[in-house]
Amino acid sequence: MSVNTSGLPGAVTWARIEDDFFVGSRDGEFLGFIDVEPSGVYVVCNQFSRPIGQFAELDGAMAALHDAATAVFEQDGAA
Repeated sequence: MSVNTSGLPGAVTWARIEDDFFVGSRDGEFLGFIDVEPSGVYVVCNQFSRPIGQFAELDGAMAALHDAATAVFEQDGAA
């Protein structure tokens, strides 16, 4: 499954690799991933596999990765 979070260019595209593993990308560039722990907690890691945070809901986890990637893009000019 692949879901684009917006029809706009530069939007994050989510791929569900397994039932408990999601990958985010923007314009083909890897942004990070979300892993669902057995407890149901969504653990978010950036493109360098560094933890960003833990969330109770998938939407919150996706938003965190989007925000982290956007911050990097704005700082460096690249996601």
